[in-house]
Amino acid sequence: MTRRIDRTTQKVGDKYHVWYTERLWKLAAQLPVITIEIESLKHLDGVCWFDDDFPPTLRNVVEHFIRMEHVDSHYPIILDPDGQLFDGAHRVAKALSQGETTIQAVKLLELPPPDEIVDSIY
Repeated sequence: MTRRIDRTTQKVGDKYHVWYTERLWKLAAQLPVITIEIESLKHLDGVCWFDDDFPPTLRNVVEHFIRMEHVDSHYPIILDPDGQLFDGAHRVAKALSQGETTIQAVKLLELPPPDEIVDSIY
């Protein structure tokens, strides 16, 4: 099973809100870039890419490892209005694996409306 990786999703009730990554990058392009402590991100100790429908099998872990290895670290991560990770988990993982303690980020002032609302992300 392969999951699309060109979007950000959040479960809201029993639906999934979906934002297309390319649009998020365009919306974030004019925001000031800041440096944040990686340890400030709550997502570091949360389940990020896996769940019951997409378990952390060796194949699925490798899929994300490859994605992490190929990210362009020149793009800042995108934080939600609360300062938490909204887009850029693979960039955070790469920075963390390389011993970095800070990362470049932009912070959204408000969440844009989702591009779509769906019942399932699979």
